[in-house]
Amino acid sequence: GIRAGFIGLMLVIACMAGYYLFGGSIADVALLMNLLFTLAIMAALRATFTLPGIAGAILTIGMSVDANVLIFERIREEQQRGTAIRTAIKNGYEKAFTAIFDSNLTTVISAAILYWVGSEDIKGFAIVLMLGLVSNLFTAVFVTRVIFDWLVSKKLIKERLIMLQLIRRPNINWMGFRPV
Repeated sequence: GIRAGFIGLMLVIACMAGYYLFGGSIADVALLMNLLFTLAIMAALRATFTLPGIAGAILTIGMSVDANVLIFERIREEQQRGTAIRTAIKNGYEKAFTAIFDSNLTTVISAAILYWVGSEDIKGFAIVLMLGLVSNLFTAVFVTRVIFDWLVSKKLIKERLIMLQLIRRPNINWMGFRPV
């Protein structure tokens, strides 16, 4: 389980850095901080790290990536409108925050219910997931924002945050697939 989690983590880090380039590298730092904080809190609480706990950590990785993707896509939208980089970052974080907060809150509520009604293994999953999601809100929203603001203030990011864009203008008729 640990080996699979580690391989998955390395693939996620490579994909984030590969697609979002410099911003993805910052997201990777936040992701690693999130895992570090989660494990540190678990160690402080003397919580046992079980196989279901590893699954909770992997889901936390997914939620962390989701938060950063939401932020980066909002920043991309702002940049496409011609907004200055400082404003694009500010607006990107503001526009993504409610979706990030909502997804983390609903998952924490689900994990709390699992902890309340679940077996010991399920409780281990729920604890790691709740700790990871609380840490995720801090690292994905606050830490990355501080890093971006610092980079912009030091003029290390001047005009644009460069990112790949494989699909330019998605035009999919989802309602046409309704019968399927």
